[in-house]
Amino acid sequence: MADQFEIEIAIEEPGHASQLIDLGVHRIELCSNLNEGGLTPSAAQIEMTVDISDLPVYVMLRPRAGDFIYNRLEKHMMLEELKILSDCGASGIVFGALDGGRNVDAEFVELVAQFAQDYGMGMTFHRAFDACARPDVAMELLVELGVERILTSGFAPTVKDGLPSLKHLCEQAAGRIEIQAGSGVSAAIVDDLWTAGIRSYHCTARTKMLAREDSVEAKLGFGDYWSLDRKKVEQLGDALWRKLA
Repeated sequence: MADQFEIEIAIEEPGHASQLIDLGVHRIELCSNLNEGGLTPSAAQIEMTVDISDLPVYVMLRPRAGDFIYNRLEKHMMLEELKILSDCGASGIVFGALDGGRNVDAEFVELVAQFAQDYGMGMTFHRAFDACARPDVAMELLVELGVERILTSGFAPTVKDGLPSLKHLCEQAAGRIEIQAGSGVSAAIVDDLWTAGIRSYHCTARTKMLAREDSVEAKLGFGDYWSLDRKKVEQLGDALWRKLA
C-alpha cells in the first residue's frame, strides 16, 4: 500500500465511480442491491464502471441475498458469472461461501480461486467470514488459496463492536493477508481501527435524496435515489492521512 492505508468504496451506480479517484479512493467494490448486502451487478454496470474510472474495480460475486450456503445451481451460476466479470474488465472479485457446518466451503472456494487466478483477477473474501464457525482455520485456508484480503466487521454488526476480534485477526494475518474493516467504517472510528492494526478500510458512501412529496414518482414510491456522499469519503481520507502526519 503506497499510502500505507487503503480506502475502498462500495457503489451501485457507475456514475459515482468517476468522482472517487479525486477523493483519494484506492479501489471500487461494485455491487447491485447494496441494501441486501450487495449482489452481482449486470455486465453493463461493470463495463461502464471500468470505462469511467481508472481505479481497480472489484465486483461482487453473490447470486442472492441471505446466507452464504449455496446449492449446486447457485455455484454453477457463480462460476458462469465469474467468466463474465473477467470479460467485462473487472480487476477482481468479492466472494465467499460456507458449507452446512458454517466452515468455508473449501472445495468450491478453491475452485473459484483457481478460476479467478486463471483470469488474472484479485480476490477479496467478503463478510461470509463473519459467519464462519472457525475463522482462525478459515483464514489459514484463504492465505493458502492466495486470497488477497478478508472483509470483516470482527464478527459483530459493526466494526465498533468488533474491535477486539479485529485486533486478533490482524495479529494472526501478520502481513500474509489484508484484514479489511467493513460495516460502520467512518472517520469517527479511524483511531480505534488504526490502533487495532487495520490499514484497509471499506465503506459505502452514499446519501438518500428524497423526491418532492408532490411529485408523481413519490406518490408511486419511485422518487428517492442515492447520491455519492463526498463528505464522508473526504473525512475518512483526512482522518487516515492524519495518522501518517
